[in-house]
Amino acid sequence: MLTPSCNIQAIPVAPGIAIGRVMRIGETPREQPEPVVLAPEMAEPELARFHSALEKTGTQLAGLSDKLKQKLQDDEAGIFDAHILILEDQLLISEVEKGIKQDHFSAEYAVFATIEKFSAVFNGVNDEYLKERALDLRDVGNRILDNLSGVDVAKIAYNEPRIIIASNLTPSETVGLEREFVLGFATETGSATSHTAILARSLKLPAVVGVPKELLDKLTIADKLIVDGFSGKLIVNPDRHTEEAYLLKQREEQKFYFSLNEENNLPPETSDGFRLQLAANLDADQDYNEVKQTAAYGVGLFRTEFIFMDPNQLPDEERQYNIYKKLLVAAGNAPVTIRTIDVGGDKLNTAILRSTEQNPFLGLRGIRLCLREQRELFATQLRALLRAGVHGDLRVMLPMVSSIFEVKETKEIIAKLQQDLAKEGVPCVEKLKLGVMIETPVAAIIAQQLAPEVDFFSIGTNDLIQYTMAVDRSNERVAYLYRPTHPAILHLIRNTVEAAREYNLYVSVCGQMAESVMYTPLLLGLGVHELSMPTASIPVQRRMVRSLERLACEELVQKALQCSNATEVQELVRAMVEKCAPEMLER
Repeated sequence: MLTPSCNIQAIPVAPGIAIGRVMRIGETPREQPEPVVLAPEMAEPELARFHSALEKTGTQLAGLSDKLKQKLQDDEAGIFDAHILILEDQLLISEVEKGIKQDHFSAEYAVFATIEKFSAVFNGVNDEYLKERALDLRDVGNRILDNLSGVDVAKIAYNEPRIIIASNLTPSETVGLEREFVLGFATETGSATSHTAILARSLKLPAVVGVPKELLDKLTIADKLIVDGFSGKLIVNPDRHTEEAYLLKQREEQKFYFSLNEENNLPPETSDGFRLQLAANLDADQDYNEVKQTAAYGVGLFRTEFIFMDPNQLPDEERQYNIYKKLLVAAGNAPVTIRTIDVGGDKLNTAILRSTEQNPFLGLRGIRLCLREQRELFATQLRALLRAGVHGDLRVMLPMVSSIFEVKETKEIIAKLQQDLAKEGVPCVEKLKLGVMIETPVAAIIAQQLAPEVDFFSIGTNDLIQYTMAVDRSNERVAYLYRPTHPAILHLIRNTVEAAREYNLYVSVCGQMAESVMYTPLLLGLGVHELSMPTASIPVQRRMVRSLERLACEELVQKALQCSNATEVQELVRAMVEKCAPEMLER
């Protein structure tokens, strides 16, 4: 029997429209292993079984990572690096080994008990981000348990493309799905920052979260859903008129995105002739062809941290040189901005971070870590960059800068490395274009002092907003305070741009503000030169830029700076977008 028709307001996390029948996954609860106590002489064989399962799990995760990198056209292909880090965590491994050697538990129960213990710690924290990492931990733990028991993960039997429903979806489950048979996702738990939401956006699949459990429990494979990834609406067993209306909307979306791709050869210029460059964000494993396909202005942010995610094999100078050289050669004359190691905060590596911190986002991360604890690793990266820079238009930027001394110290290291390379007869860049990320309030405030020391600024809006507003944007209890349109944020960006203008510096913006069309009028009016974003966002932004007039955007900013709160600013922007590009409001 079909579930009665109804409309549910969920939370949109990936845009698009999906219409189809249901496929439920991940609903079979895992049985708890028996707490079997073995004879002491069985400890060594159990340890061997455990380490064999670890090795097999590592191979599987590497395969999933490769599969993900083949699928994605976005910049989030490093998700399984985090899973591999969990697998290699020495604290977790030693806890399991203790359960086997000292408590004489079976390998299955020792793994289960350890995963439960660590997950309870994450779930006990009032932080949505950490709770989602508990899901990653269970995902890895379940893989180890499956490999211990010799269980193969069963493939889902599809008879048609379907909408996947579940209490939650692990990254492994999401990537393991056959893309051609998946229309979209609807889950009970999750958020816009969860790995599953990131993967859904990257795979261009509509998704909503926050669906009531009682509804999910009622749905069967016979039920039909409409998932509206724009508004968050979930419609169960729609009537004919509703389904026809959404089918029309779906076709309009397809036409819209097709028309955007047809405009890739058009310059991102405003109606009064100002060109706002649109650059791409890339990770180490992405191909530069993605940038060429969207006619982006080179690479505005190349993240190097995923090169350093394997704690057992940090990249040497030669490996890094080859990665950077390949990218620069592929880019030709287009600029490539490479960010130096940005480990810390939520990007962890036990081989680089020597100790855990109570508040890692305010601790030793980015340039602080490089200069205080990892100078040799930092110098190796800079040597590789100096060598690779002769093959293209290289720009190097430093993350998490909060002091002019950090810039000067880095420049001293670069000068020494250039001398060493010259003595060795190794070709290198003589004048390296060096910039800083403006992602702390203090960096924006002292931009006037930083400007004479660098060649460009790149404003990292995600952290700038987070630190300015003292808000963890992944914490749902305070997420309402994370407001990119707050006048304080606009003042900090304006201060940065004015300092750059005085010293004739180039200003780029990377972060979610750069990819959202609802902030483009503000950034354009504030006077930035470039927006850097995932390649999938570039066609939409090009249309948005071409719909605007720079002078009108500057006038908008003058009004916005006089506002008292973020809502007033947002209303001003919405009115402009509604006038200039009304089709963007729905997206």
